[in-house]
Amino acid sequence: MTTTLSSTTVSRWSNAALGWTAAAVLLLVWQLGAASARSPYFPTPIDIFGNVYDRWFSAGLSHGILTDSFYSDILPSIGRLLVGLAIAWVVGITLGVLLGRIPVLAMTIEPLLHFMRGLPGPVLLPLALVLIGTGSAMRIGLITFGAIWPVLFNTYSAVRQVPEGFEDAARSTRISRTGMLFRVILPSASTGIFAGIKVSTSLGIILLIASELYAASDGIGFGLSQAQRSFEFLTMWSYIVALSLLGYLSNLLLVRIEHSLLDWHRLRMAIDN
Repeated sequence: MTTTLSSTTVSRWSNAALGWTAAAVLLLVWQLGAASARSPYFPTPIDIFGNVYDRWFSAGLSHGILTDSFYSDILPSIGRLLVGLAIAWVVGITLGVLLGRIPVLAMTIEPLLHFMRGLPGPVLLPLALVLIGTGSAMRIGLITFGAIWPVLFNTYSAVRQVPEGFEDAARSTRISRTGMLFRVILPSASTGIFAGIKVSTSLGIILLIASELYAASDGIGFGLSQAQRSFEFLTMWSYIVALSLLGYLSNLLLVRIEHSLLDWHRLRMAIDN
């Protein structure tokens, strides 16, 4: 088992090194190509990251590094994303467990849920603007609506696939229903739930930016649209980089949390292999 885990760790580090090397090569090619072309539409990575630093991280240590622009451009988007995703995860996991444990409920509302899942979130933006308004509540609601479906259906599928032997063994110990849920059902379905959470995070970021492109007064999407209207191409690229970093850091954080919580699953897989 130790050998298997060690080889897994080495493979993970080698894959990470390969990925960073490919990214560095891509940035180098971009830098050389943009510097030689001197096109205002495609600034060099050095210029872009310099603008990112000056715009959001140049306040100095005495002011906490973060500039005032960070609090008006980045922080509102992060807050909306976190609230929208948290609601989607709680509701999605709860409803997914109920559907997986109550077949009659699943047969009753599953067609309706599939119909609602087929509605693209951005298409509902005009309706949301009319019904809810232009505030953060509309943007959070749109994120929640689009991000809930991967969590819900992944949880539903994972709960249905929990081996009956696990439940039979737990019942033999006279475990309570609450204990069955939190000690058997959810741990067994955790890998599927986390898969849905990661997909929902990507969808949430897409819907966040889509909602901030219209009738917004702050956030990444608002800054991006303002830069586009002013033909400030370097600023546009800075917001695109900020959006990419938000997605990358979100995924990295979720992967770390998943690895911390699911150590038992990796150990079981290593033993089985």
